[in-house]
Amino acid sequence: SKRFLKAMLALVLVVGLLPATGAVAEPQFLDMPDNWSTEALESAVENGLLIGDDGKIMPDSPLTRAQMATIIVRAFGATEEGDISGYSDVQSTDWFAGSIARAYKMGVMHGYDGKMDPGTNITREQAFAVLARALKLEPAANIDKTFEDVDEISGWAKGEVYALVNSGYIQGSDGKLNPQSHISRAEFAQVIFNLIREYITVEGDYTEVADGNVMVNVPGVTLKNLTINGDLIVGDGVGDGELILDHVTIEGRLLARGGGVDSIVIIGGGVEGKVVIAKVDGKIRVSVEGGADVEVIVIDDGKD
Repeated sequence: SKRFLKAMLALVLVVGLLPATGAVAEPQFLDMPDNWSTEALESAVENGLLIGDDGKIMPDSPLTRAQMATIIVRAFGATEEGDISGYSDVQSTDWFAGSIARAYKMGVMHGYDGKMDPGTNITREQAFAVLARALKLEPAANIDKTFEDVDEISGWAKGEVYALVNSGYIQGSDGKLNPQSHISRAEFAQVIFNLIREYITVEGDYTEVADGNVMVNVPGVTLKNLTINGDLIVGDGVGDGELILDHVTIEGRLLARGGGVDSIVIIGGGVEGKVVIAKVDGKIRVSVEGGADVEVIVIDDGKD
Protein backbone atom coordinates (compact mmCIF):
# COMPACT_ATOMS: atom_id res chain seq x y z
CA SER A 1 0.00 0.00 0.00
CA LYS A 2 2.92 2.36 0.67
CA ARG A 3 4.36 1.66 -2.79
CA PHE A 4 0.92 2.37 -4.27
CA LEU A 5 0.61 5.69 -2.42
CA LYS A 6 4.11 6.73 -3.51
CA ALA A 7 3.27 5.89 -7.12
CA MET A 8 0.03 7.88 -6.95
CA LEU A 9 1.84 10.86 -5.40
CA ALA A 10 4.45 10.78 -8.16
CA LEU A 11 1.69 10.63 -10.78
CA VAL A 12 -0.09 13.64 -9.26
CA LEU A 13 3.15 15.63 -9.24
CA VAL A 14 3.84 14.81 -12.90
CA VAL A 15 0.29 15.65 -13.97
CA GLY A 16 0.52 18.93 -12.08
CA LEU A 17 3.53 19.91 -14.19
CA LEU A 18 1.80 19.22 -17.50
CA PRO A 19 0.08 22.05 -19.44
CA ALA A 20 -3.68 22.34 -18.90
CA THR A 21 -5.20 20.67 -21.92
CA GLY A 22 -8.63 22.02 -21.02
CA ALA A 23 -7.52 25.65 -21.25
CA VAL A 24 -9.22 27.68 -23.95
CA ALA A 25 -6.67 28.69 -26.58
CA GLU A 26 -6.98 31.68 -28.87
CA PRO A 27 -8.25 30.61 -32.27
CA GLN A 28 -5.65 30.46 -35.02
CA PHE A 29 -6.52 31.91 -38.41
CA LEU A 30 -4.87 30.83 -41.62
CA ASP A 31 -5.02 34.34 -43.07
CA MET A 32 -3.98 36.41 -40.04
CA PRO A 33 -1.71 39.09 -41.56
CA ASP A 34 1.68 40.18 -40.32
CA ASN A 35 1.43 43.92 -40.89
CA TRP A 36 0.07 47.17 -39.44
CA SER A 37 -3.27 45.55 -38.57
CA THR A 38 -2.06 42.44 -36.73
CA GLU A 39 -2.19 43.81 -33.20
CA ALA A 40 -5.63 45.32 -33.75
CA LEU A 41 -7.02 42.11 -35.29
CA GLU A 42 -5.58 40.00 -32.48
CA SER A 43 -7.17 42.34 -29.92
CA ALA A 44 -10.53 42.09 -31.71
CA VAL A 45 -10.31 38.30 -31.65
CA GLU A 46 -9.17 38.17 -28.02
CA ASN A 47 -12.09 40.36 -26.93
CA GLY A 48 -14.67 38.48 -28.97
CA LEU A 49 -15.37 41.28 -31.46
CA LEU A 50 -14.28 39.26 -34.50
CA ILE A 51 -14.90 35.53 -34.68
CA GLY A 52 -14.01 34.72 -38.26
CA ASP A 53 -15.41 31.93 -40.38
CA ASP A 54 -14.05 28.55 -41.47
CA GLY A 55 -10.64 29.24 -39.94
CA LYS A 56 -10.23 32.63 -41.60
CA ILE A 57 -10.43 36.19 -40.26
CA MET A 58 -10.73 37.71 -43.78
CA PRO A 59 -8.90 40.96 -42.97
CA ASP A 60 -9.20 42.51 -46.43
CA SER A 61 -12.89 41.75 -46.96
CA PRO A 62 -15.23 44.73 -46.84
CA LEU A 63 -17.36 45.09 -43.72
CA THR A 64 -21.12 44.98 -44.13
CA ARG A 65 -23.55 47.05 -42.09
CA ALA A 66 -24.79 43.92 -40.35
CA GLN A 67 -21.25 42.88 -39.41
CA MET A 68 -20.48 46.37 -38.15
CA ALA A 69 -23.58 46.35 -35.95
CA THR A 70 -22.52 42.99 -34.53
CA ILE A 71 -19.04 44.25 -33.63
CA ILE A 72 -20.39 47.42 -32.01
CA VAL A 73 -22.88 45.65 -29.75
CA ARG A 74 -20.24 43.10 -28.74
CA ALA A 75 -17.80 45.87 -27.85
CA PHE A 76 -20.28 47.80 -25.71
CA GLY A 77 -21.97 44.71 -24.26
CA ALA A 78 -25.38 45.90 -25.45
CA THR A 79 -28.29 43.54 -24.79
CA GLU A 80 -31.45 45.64 -25.09
CA GLU A 81 -33.17 45.61 -28.47
CA GLY A 82 -35.08 48.40 -30.13
CA ASP A 83 -38.16 48.03 -32.34
CA ILE A 84 -36.95 47.64 -35.93
CA SER A 85 -40.18 46.16 -37.27
CA GLY A 86 -40.55 49.18 -39.52
CA TYR A 87 -37.51 48.19 -41.59
CA SER A 88 -38.53 45.92 -44.43
CA ASP A 89 -35.14 44.28 -45.06
CA VAL A 90 -34.55 42.86 -41.56
CA GLN A 91 -36.50 39.72 -40.63
CA SER A 92 -36.61 38.27 -37.12
CA THR A 93 -35.04 35.05 -38.44
CA ASP A 94 -31.97 36.79 -39.90
CA TRP A 95 -28.70 36.06 -38.07
CA PHE A 96 -28.05 39.79 -37.72
CA ALA A 97 -31.53 40.86 -36.58
CA GLY A 98 -30.62 40.96 -32.88
CA SER A 99 -27.42 42.90 -33.47
CA ILE A 100 -29.12 45.52 -35.61
CA ALA A 101 -31.93 45.86 -33.09
CA ARG A 102 -29.36 46.46 -30.33
CA ALA A 103 -27.36 48.95 -32.42
CA TYR A 104 -30.61 50.76 -33.17
CA LYS A 105 -31.47 50.84 -29.45
CA MET A 106 -27.98 52.23 -28.74
CA GLY A 107 -28.75 55.09 -31.11
CA VAL A 108 -25.71 54.44 -33.29
CA MET A 109 -27.35 52.89 -36.34
CA HIS A 110 -30.19 54.43 -38.31
CA GLY A 111 -31.89 53.19 -41.42
CA TYR A 112 -32.99 55.17 -44.41
CA ASP A 113 -36.25 55.10 -46.35
CA GLY A 114 -37.56 52.11 -44.40
CA LYS A 115 -34.42 50.00 -44.85
CA MET A 116 -31.32 49.10 -42.87
CA ASP A 117 -29.36 47.70 -45.84
CA PRO A 118 -27.71 45.01 -43.67
CA GLY A 119 -25.86 43.34 -46.53
CA THR A 120 -24.45 46.56 -47.96
CA ASN A 121 -20.74 47.21 -47.54
CA ILE A 122 -20.29 50.16 -45.21
CA THR A 123 -18.20 53.15 -46.22
CA ARG A 124 -15.45 54.59 -44.10
CA GLU A 125 -17.39 57.78 -43.33
CA GLN A 126 -20.45 55.74 -42.29
CA ALA A 127 -18.33 53.61 -39.96
CA PHE A 128 -16.67 56.70 -38.50
CA ALA A 129 -20.07 58.29 -37.86
CA VAL A 130 -21.32 55.18 -36.04
CA LEU A 131 -18.26 55.10 -33.79
CA ALA A 132 -18.49 58.82 -33.02
CA ARG A 133 -22.13 58.33 -32.00
CA ALA A 134 -21.24 55.36 -29.81
CA LEU A 135 -18.59 57.43 -28.01
CA LYS A 136 -20.84 60.50 -27.86
CA LEU A 137 -18.19 62.70 -29.44
CA GLU A 138 -19.46 66.19 -30.02
CA PRO A 139 -19.55 66.91 -33.79
CA ALA A 140 -16.80 69.35 -34.74
CA ALA A 141 -17.20 72.34 -37.01
CA ASN A 142 -13.61 72.21 -38.25
CA ILE A 143 -10.94 69.59 -38.85
CA ASP A 144 -7.47 69.98 -37.34
CA LYS A 145 -5.59 67.99 -39.98
CA THR A 146 -5.26 68.46 -43.73
CA PHE A 147 -6.42 65.72 -46.12
CA GLU A 148 -6.51 65.90 -49.92
CA ASP A 149 -10.02 64.47 -50.09
CA VAL A 150 -11.67 66.22 -47.14
CA ASP A 151 -14.22 67.73 -49.55
CA GLU A 152 -15.44 64.22 -50.38
CA ILE A 153 -16.90 63.78 -46.89
CA SER A 154 -20.69 63.91 -47.06
CA GLY A 155 -22.27 66.88 -45.39
CA TRP A 156 -24.20 64.76 -42.88
CA ALA A 157 -20.99 62.99 -41.73
CA LYS A 158 -18.56 65.89 -41.52
CA GLY A 159 -19.03 66.83 -37.87
CA GLU A 160 -18.58 63.26 -36.64
CA VAL A 161 -15.65 62.46 -38.92
CA TYR A 162 -13.98 65.73 -37.90
CA ALA A 163 -14.48 64.79 -34.23
CA LEU A 164 -12.73 61.42 -34.69
CA VAL A 165 -9.83 63.04 -36.53
CA ASN A 166 -9.47 65.85 -33.98
CA SER A 167 -9.42 63.29 -31.16
CA GLY A 168 -6.56 61.45 -32.86
CA TYR A 169 -8.48 58.23 -33.48
CA ILE A 170 -8.08 58.16 -37.27
CA GLN A 171 -5.00 59.17 -39.22
CA GLY A 172 -5.87 58.48 -42.84
CA SER A 173 -3.40 57.08 -45.36
CA ASP A 174 -1.10 58.88 -47.77
CA GLY A 175 -2.76 62.18 -46.97
CA LYS A 176 -6.28 60.89 -47.63
CA LEU A 177 -9.27 59.79 -45.57
CA ASN A 178 -10.98 57.94 -48.45
CA PRO A 179 -14.40 58.62 -46.90
CA GLN A 180 -16.40 57.03 -49.73
CA SER A 181 -14.33 53.83 -49.90
CA HIS A 182 -15.58 50.67 -48.24
CA ILE A 183 -13.90 49.92 -44.93
CA SER A 184 -12.25 46.52 -44.56
CA ARG A 185 -12.47 44.27 -41.52
CA ALA A 186 -8.83 45.01 -40.71
CA GLU A 187 -9.33 48.76 -41.02
CA PHE A 188 -12.39 48.68 -38.76
CA ALA A 189 -10.51 46.56 -36.23
CA GLN A 190 -7.73 49.16 -36.24
CA VAL A 191 -10.11 52.05 -35.58
CA ILE A 192 -11.79 50.12 -32.75
CA PHE A 193 -8.33 49.38 -31.33
CA ASN A 194 -7.48 53.09 -31.50
CA LEU A 195 -10.69 53.87 -29.63
CA ILE A 196 -10.63 51.19 -26.91
CA ARG A 197 -7.46 49.60 -25.55
CA GLU A 198 -8.94 47.46 -22.79
CA TYR A 199 -12.29 45.75 -22.23
CA ILE A 200 -13.25 44.81 -18.69
CA THR A 201 -15.71 41.96 -19.10
CA VAL A 202 -15.44 40.15 -15.76
CA GLU A 203 -16.72 41.57 -12.46
CA GLY A 204 -14.23 42.18 -9.67
CA ASP A 205 -11.60 44.61 -8.42
CA TYR A 206 -8.99 46.11 -10.74
CA THR A 207 -5.90 48.07 -9.77
CA GLU A 208 -4.24 48.22 -13.20
CA VAL A 209 -5.52 49.06 -16.67
CA ALA A 210 -4.01 49.54 -20.11
CA ASP A 211 -2.94 52.90 -21.50
CA GLY A 212 -5.70 54.61 -23.45
CA ASN A 213 -9.49 54.41 -23.33
CA VAL A 214 -10.94 51.69 -21.10
CA MET A 215 -14.35 50.04 -21.53
CA VAL A 216 -16.30 48.46 -18.67
CA ASN A 217 -19.23 46.48 -20.05
CA VAL A 218 -20.26 44.31 -17.09
CA PRO A 219 -21.71 45.26 -13.69
CA GLY A 220 -19.98 44.63 -10.37
CA VAL A 221 -16.62 46.23 -11.21
CA THR A 222 -14.49 48.29 -8.83
CA LEU A 223 -11.49 50.26 -10.07
CA LYS A 224 -9.04 51.20 -7.30
CA ASN A 225 -6.09 53.56 -6.93
CA LEU A 226 -5.27 53.99 -10.60
CA THR A 227 -5.08 56.56 -13.37
CA ILE A 228 -6.83 56.19 -16.72
CA ASN A 229 -4.94 58.23 -19.30
CA GLY A 230 -7.92 58.43 -21.62
CA ASP A 231 -11.68 58.02 -21.39
CA LEU A 232 -13.49 55.56 -19.14
CA ILE A 233 -16.51 54.18 -20.98
CA VAL A 234 -19.29 52.58 -18.97
CA GLY A 235 -20.78 50.35 -21.64
CA ASP A 236 -24.42 49.45 -22.23
CA GLY A 237 -23.64 46.00 -20.82
CA VAL A 238 -23.41 47.43 -17.29
CA GLY A 239 -27.19 47.81 -17.52
CA ASP A 240 -28.62 48.80 -14.13
CA GLY A 241 -25.56 47.42 -12.33
CA GLU A 242 -22.89 49.10 -10.26
CA LEU A 243 -19.45 50.55 -10.97
CA ILE A 244 -17.27 51.92 -8.17
CA LEU A 245 -14.34 54.24 -8.84
CA ASP A 246 -12.24 54.23 -5.67
CA HIS A 247 -9.59 56.97 -5.88
CA VAL A 248 -9.42 56.80 -9.67
CA THR A 249 -8.19 59.70 -11.78
CA ILE A 250 -9.64 59.86 -15.29
CA GLU A 251 -7.59 62.15 -17.51
CA GLY A 252 -10.24 62.07 -20.24
CA ARG A 253 -14.03 61.82 -20.04
CA LEU A 254 -16.28 59.50 -18.10
CA LEU A 255 -18.91 58.31 -20.60
CA ALA A 256 -21.79 56.54 -18.88
CA ARG A 257 -23.89 54.57 -21.37
CA GLY A 258 -24.82 52.09 -18.63
CA GLY A 259 -25.54 52.16 -14.91
CA GLY A 260 -28.56 52.28 -12.62
CA VAL A 261 -30.07 54.18 -9.71
CA ASP A 262 -27.46 52.88 -7.26
CA SER A 263 -24.77 52.76 -9.84
CA ILE A 264 -21.70 54.85 -10.56
CA VAL A 265 -19.93 55.89 -7.36
CA ILE A 266 -16.87 58.15 -7.58
CA ILE A 267 -14.94 58.13 -4.30
CA GLY A 268 -11.95 60.47 -4.26
CA GLY A 269 -9.89 60.96 -7.38
CA GLY A 270 -11.65 62.83 -10.14
CA VAL A 271 -12.52 63.32 -13.79
CA GLU A 272 -10.46 65.88 -15.68
CA GLY A 273 -12.79 65.88 -18.68
CA LYS A 274 -16.56 65.90 -18.77
CA VAL A 275 -18.88 63.33 -17.26
CA VAL A 276 -21.29 62.48 -20.08
CA ILE A 277 -24.51 60.70 -19.10
CA ALA A 278 -25.77 58.91 -22.21
CA LYS A 279 -27.93 55.99 -21.08
CA VAL A 280 -30.51 55.47 -23.80
CA ASP A 281 -33.22 54.11 -21.50
CA GLY A 282 -33.85 53.87 -17.76
CA LYS A 283 -32.63 55.75 -14.69
CA ILE A 284 -29.03 56.36 -13.74
CA ARG A 285 -27.24 58.03 -10.83
CA VAL A 286 -23.67 59.27 -10.53
CA SER A 287 -22.59 59.80 -6.91
CA VAL A 288 -19.56 61.96 -6.18
CA GLU A 289 -18.07 61.39 -2.72
CA GLY A 290 -14.91 61.78 -0.68
CA GLY A 291 -13.77 65.05 -2.22
CA ALA A 292 -13.71 63.73 -5.80
CA ASP A 293 -13.08 66.44 -8.39
CA VAL A 294 -15.87 66.42 -10.99
CA GLU A 295 -16.70 69.74 -12.60
CA VAL A 296 -18.89 69.28 -15.67
CA ILE A 297 -21.75 66.81 -16.13
CA VAL A 298 -23.51 66.65 -19.50
CA ILE A 299 -26.81 64.84 -20.10
CA ASP A 300 -26.82 63.49 -23.66
CA ASP A 301 -29.48 60.77 -23.76
CA GLY A 302 -31.58 62.01 -26.66
CA LYS A 303 -34.40 63.18 -24.38
CA ASP A 304 -35.51 66.62 -23.22
